[in-house]
Parts: sequence; C-alpha cells; structure tokens
Amino acid sequence: MLQHAYFRNMMKMPKYAIISSLLLILLLPGCTIEEDDPSLTDVRDKFTGTWKFNETELKNTMAFYNVLIIKDVTNSSRVLLKNFGNLGNFQQAYGIVTSGHITVATQNVGTVTVSGTGTLSGSTRMNWTYSINDAADLKNYTAIATKQ
Repeated sequence: MLQHAYFRNMMKMPKYAIISSLLLILLLPGCTIEEDDPSLTDVRDKFTGTWKFNETELKNTMAFYNVLIIKDVTNSSRVLLKNFGNLGNFQQAYGIVTSGHITVATQNVGTVTVSGTGTLSGSTRMNWTYSINDAADLKNYTAIATKQ
C-alpha cells in the first residue's frame, strides 16, 4: 500500500511539472524588451528623404542632382530611389536596406542597367559607388550624397 501511494504521488508530480513548464513557456514571449521589437523602428527611416548627389564619374566629370528615397510599401526591407543615377524623376531603382547601407542590386531602370552601394557616414551624408550600363558604355561613379 505504501508503494501504491508513492507511485500515485509520482504520477501527479509530472503533471504539475508539465503544467508549470507550459505556463512558463506561454508567459516568456510577453517579456520582450521594446528596443528589440522591429515594429518600433524602421531601419529605412534614416535613408528616406531628398538627397543631393555630388557625383563624380571616374573620368572626373561632375554632376549635381537630387534623388528622392522613399519606403517601398510592398517590401519592408526595400526603398525606392527616384532619379538614381540622374536618369529622370520618373525612373526609379530599388535598394535593399541594412543598418547602415543601401544596396542597389543589378537591375534595369528604363533602358539602362544600374547597380551600386550607398553607405551612411553620419545622419545626413552617404558615400556611394555605382555603375550605369547603357549597353554601349559601362560607367562607374562615386558620389557624396547630402540629406536636404
């Protein structure tokens, strides 16, 4: 009889342990730190706005123009760059944003192919390197972009 009571108590113990563990597991996701919640900050915010590009072709030709960077509402890691490469306000490339960079993957914009990378250096400045290929010439550029 003593063995039977001991066995019955042992059978009850795992139920309490299982229930306690399940409750603990259910409660843990509610204990998050606000800073880790990606919905509270959008890494694209620091890139959005109008940027004045001071562009230098590797042959030392300079150009100044504006690029408008906006969030892509269809993809939370992308931005749209209107007038990227000074191709016109109705032309836009897309870029993938990470914490301090925009990467413009190789893509067709109008009749040309573009690619490049922009890196933040402060809150109002980006350094860019990019290429534009119009099927006749491949040109490489560097630019310093200043937020307006």
